[in-house]
Amino acid sequence: AEHLDIPKNIITKPPSADLWAGQSDEKELGFSYETADSIMYLLIDKMYKPEVAVSLGYDGELVNKIYAKIKKSQYKRRMPLIAKVSERTINIDFRYLRDWA
Repeated sequence: AEHLDIPKNIITKPPSADLWAGQSDEKELGFSYETADSIMYLLIDKMYKPEVAVSLGYDGELVNKIYAKIKKSQYKRRMPLIAKVSERTINIDFRYLRDWA
């Protein structure tokens, strides 16, 4: 962001929905993004079970809270169902030759 000449106060401002004065995302969540990122890296990228994250020194209650949020928001990472309006659906029922290569 600095190479784009974005003002320092914007770069360092804590993330917030700004619904009221003094609100911050981290206060609302009850944990820092840095900690959440570390835990999510283990749970998502490394595919560790929550117990492993706890054994690595993270608070068990926090790990379970983040794990529950990941599971609860899974629907956001899936493509929505769409109505089939013709006999063939591109990329499902029919593919062009270029798609088979």
